[in-house]
Amino acid sequence: MKKKNMANQGQESVKGNTRGIEGWKKFYHETIKGKITVSVLALVVISLSLLGIISSALNSHSTNSTLERSMDATARVSAERVEWEITSYKNIAEDLGMTARLASDTAELEDKKSIVDERVKVNELMAGDVLDSRGNSIFTGENYAETAYFQAAMQGQIYVTEPIISENQSSMEIRIAAPLWKDGIYGTEVAGVVYLVPEENFLNDIMAAVNVSANGSAYMIDSEGTVIAHENDVLVKTKDNSIEAAKTDSSLKPLANLEQKMVEGEIGFGTYRYDGVKKIMAYAPVENSNDWSIAITAPVSDFNKETIAGVIITILIVIVSILTAVFMVRRLADNIGTPIQKCARRLTALAKGDLHTEVPQISSRDEVLTLAHATQDIVSGVRDIIGDVDYVLGEMSENNFNVHFRNRESYVGDYQGIMDAVRKIKNSLSDTLNHIRESADQVGLGATQMAESAQSLAEGATDQAASVEELLATVNNVADQVQRNTENAVSTSQKAKQIGSQADTSRSYITEMTRAMEKISEASRQIANIIQTIEEIADQTNLLSLNASIEAARAGEAGRGFAVVAGEIGHLAIQSTESVEDTRRLIEAALNEVESGNRIAEEMAGALQEVIEGMDGIVKAVEGVAENSNEQNASMHQINETIEIISEVVQTNSAAAEQSSATSQELSAQAAELNDMIGKFQFDET
Repeated sequence: MKKKNMANQGQESVKGNTRGIEGWKKFYHETIKGKITVSVLALVVISLSLLGIISSALNSHSTNSTLERSMDATARVSAERVEWEITSYKNIAEDLGMTARLASDTAELEDKKSIVDERVKVNELMAGDVLDSRGNSIFTGENYAETAYFQAAMQGQIYVTEPIISENQSSMEIRIAAPLWKDGIYGTEVAGVVYLVPEENFLNDIMAAVNVSANGSAYMIDSEGTVIAHENDVLVKTKDNSIEAAKTDSSLKPLANLEQKMVEGEIGFGTYRYDGVKKIMAYAPVENSNDWSIAITAPVSDFNKETIAGVIITILIVIVSILTAVFMVRRLADNIGTPIQKCARRLTALAKGDLHTEVPQISSRDEVLTLAHATQDIVSGVRDIIGDVDYVLGEMSENNFNVHFRNRESYVGDYQGIMDAVRKIKNSLSDTLNHIRESADQVGLGATQMAESAQSLAEGATDQAASVEELLATVNNVADQVQRNTENAVSTSQKAKQIGSQADTSRSYITEMTRAMEKISEASRQIANIIQTIEEIADQTNLLSLNASIEAARAGEAGRGFAVVAGEIGHLAIQSTESVEDTRRLIEAALNEVESGNRIAEEMAGALQEVIEGMDGIVKAVEGVAENSNEQNASMHQINETIEIISEVVQTNSAAAEQSSATSQELSAQAAELNDMIGKFQFDET
């Protein structure tokens, strides 16, 4: 449908007549342009409308949530600040209560006064005082025994009072009392009470410092719901209590319900109306206090201005967006519909078998271009696949199986099955023919090898026959050599027996020599005994000579000659003793040599005995060699007979091998003829 007609239909639709409505229905149902235009416009209008509504609602909710979190955090921070202020004053009072001089009975009153005044001045307090154990001020004498803070402090507790309003409501103050410990030692006996008075408006100042909006405020209530701090100190002085007031004024019930939760120590957020103004309130308890709670309030109108402005801006943006969308959707529908129509016509022609008409050119850069490319890919892919299959099957019909697909990249997706099926057919036929060719080659190769083996076998049989004859001659020579070895072994055995007899005779001579050496040794021992007897005689002679010398000395001059004779006899005895010693040494040396000769003679006799025994073994071994040689000679005759039988078998084998060679040559010729028949086909070498 032409653009001019669509423009006319659009104008008729805007005018709202019946013909225009029918035209739009046809435009919507029969063209992509119409469907895109109507659907996208409806989607844009509905989406932007919902977006505006949801955005406004979310903006309002986000503002309220942010406000709730902000006020809740402010309430917590304000409660923590009040807690910190109260804790600071408690610490000051507790520290003052542990001052030993204030509890001392000996300290001067002026000294105690100066201590309290200095502490008040340093910490910017309004006043301070010390009470004795009966509740009397040590400075003014005024009695505070009935007050709750005195009684609590006397129990060892630190106590913070609610604001105390003067009778004429001209002032109000908070007192912080702490026990005065004896000797200033914590945990001992309570000797009295100290109390401090902060600035009368310090709580109101904290409330005034809290500012969440232009008309917002903050206040605190005690455990009964009474206002104890407010930037408007009139409410504090009049002890305003919304919980009690709500019993008679129903308009205050929402506020009273929230303050009741505050009294119960809860943390929360809520809304209420006060004097016809809707307000929001966040509240939190003040820790470490007398169940105090702080509230932050602000009118809702202080925060609605931005929300309303945001809603108006959102509506304007939605309207402008819808107008812009109308223009863009019309343009988008035209850019999408026309190219799709062209691609549809080309695919219809392809379905009718047209493979050569060009695909329309599309200039867009979006998915429509992808559609055009897909159309191009479909047409070219089908054309390539059909042409490729035609080429492969044509070559196979001409006995050429060494053919490949030229456009493999075209077989994508389900088209892959076509290429796989044709490839399986080609591979199956190729494998079958290849197996036949390989079998023919194997048969031919086997026949050739068989012929060669048969020829080699025949030649080998002939060679074996010649070798057997040579072996027979060699065996005869070996038999002659064995006979000669037998004769040599017998001769050697006889000579070995003669040598054994001579060795036996030598052993008898050695035995006689050993006996002679033993007789010499015995004679030498007898001579040693004689020498020992001579030595004893020489010793006796020497002793007699000594005794004679002694007797001659006693006889004096008459025995001088006898003394000379006795000296000569002693000298001879000494010479005899020395001779005997020399003879003994010679005889002992001779005995040692005789013993050495005996040992050598015994060793020689043992060696000759071993030689005789060895000769006996040699004789027996030579006799065994002779016997073995005789047996070998008999065996060689048997081998000779066996070789003659082998020679006859070898000749028979030679004749069979020549016959097998002729049969193999005939089989090889038949295999070559089969291989020539298979060679007419061309196969894939990959």
